Amino acid sequence: MSKKQIVPPILQEDALIRGILAERRILLRRFQPDMESMFWGSLAERTSNLINGIVIPATIAYIILGLVSFPVVYFLSWDSFRTHELYNLAYIYGMGILCLSSLPILLKKSFSVKNFYIIVGFVSFLGVLSTSYFSLQFKTPLVAQIATYDVILVYILIYFVTGMKPKFVLLIGGIAGLLSMLIAYLQTVNYDFVWYSNEEITRYFYYLGLINFIGFIVAHANIAKERENFLQARLLSLDKAEAERMGRELERLSREDPMTGLANRRFFNERMDDEWERAQRSGEPISLIFIDIDHFKLYNDCYGHLKGDDTLIAVAHTLQHILSRSTDVASRYGGEEFVVLLPNTPIAGARAVAERILAAVDALDIEHKKSKTEKFVTVSIGVSTYAITDEEITIAQLIHQADEAVYKAKISGRHRIREYHLMKPETA
Repeated sequence: MSKKQIVPPILQEDALIRGILAERRILLRRFQPDMESMFWGSLAERTSNLINGIVIPATIAYIILGLVSFPVVYFLSWDSFRTHELYNLAYIYGMGILCLSSLPILLKKSFSVKNFYIIVGFVSFLGVLSTSYFSLQFKTPLVAQIATYDVILVYILIYFVTGMKPKFVLLIGGIAGLLSMLIAYLQTVNYDFVWYSNEEITRYFYYLGLINFIGFIVAHANIAKERENFLQARLLSLDKAEAERMGRELERLSREDPMTGLANRRFFNERMDDEWERAQRSGEPISLIFIDIDHFKLYNDCYGHLKGDDTLIAVAHTLQHILSRSTDVASRYGGEEFVVLLPNTPIAGARAVAERILAAVDALDIEHKKSKTEKFVTVSIGVSTYAITDEEITIAQLIHQADEAVYKAKISGRHRIREYHLMKPETA
């Protein structure tokens, strides 16, 4: 039975997004929880950047609009209400400027998705409430109608610029609009002001209902478009991430031995060249350790090549575990041969590492009943070192010296370590 193929998470999300885009009607509905949260977080961050980018020109434009409105209100207002209505106009634009200028300050101090919608929601509520309330204070019919356009402008901004959920904006707009009417009514009762005519009240609710209805519908369509843009951007991001992953995977495959996961011979040669040049410049010693599994052909003949592969992998993992420095490189050199590169390591340090390797392979206790050395898998190890004070040699010669040291270890009885420059008989 074949193993079930595991699809990478990037490809799973890619397939999910392409399915959503193919079924376009789903863009009017919520995504899956994780993606929905990611969408609103992305929209909040983008809207915050937009607000920070437009707040200064928007504030200037709002001030200019207010300055232009002052002479219009002055000439259109009835004489008995002129001063009162100019004050109302100043309040409207003053609150608008305050709301606009406070947003980037509040968002900069504490930005998170949750805080973003709380801050923008509160400022939007305050903007609608103040604008609606002061627009109700105008007594001159023509000026009151002009003030209604300011209310509409505020609604347009919160529906189409703030990036909030349409139903949340509808709730804010509806409550703020009704509350402003209630405050205005209570004020007339308490202070014996003239209440509005039925025609004025009807007109107010007409504008309030119409702008919220249109804003809600258009905002829904806008959010659907934002959802599509988010998915398209997410697809590009996933494609980029997958390309980077594939690039890293290809790079890994180009330098790794596919069976053991150690560096392959090509990568070892590249690192060897780099470390050799560095050693030439710095004068630091450089060491090589050659490891050869004893009687490995007999092991394969006895246990089979699959078990032989398992043994190679076990020895490779042992080498990875022993090497602690990031500059050290363990490589499969060919067949049952491994080589370890130890930059900035003298012969004594290389010998110590070799002894740890010898002991660690013994500790694996892998049965090898056909071995002529022990009844478990053993290795023979050769060590060579080059220091700048030694006779000048090449990389090929250093590798040859380590290989020759392994040969000496084998002819001395295997399961032991030999150093090139010593070449003295040793006991295991």
